[in-house]
Amino acid sequence: MYAIEFETNAKGRMIEIPQEYEALASKHLKVIVMLDDRAETHEANNQKNNTKHLSALSINTKGYKFDREEANAR
Repeated sequence: MYAIEFETNAKGRMIEIPQEYEALASKHLKVIVMLDDRAETHEANNQKNNTKHLSALSINTKGYKFDREEANAR
């Protein structure tokens, strides 16, 4: 087994193999992915900023019968 190295951008769930390695297009490959830490940190920060938090929750339990024995049997 031998190793080659190249950089590319993922397109959805696909990684394009450069033209110079087109012979590998139909081969079984072992892929090792390395990410730039700065890009990963930036993405994680964006996800944190987009997270919405639930501050209160109200559930109407009128008419609900709780059976402790049935719950413990599970």
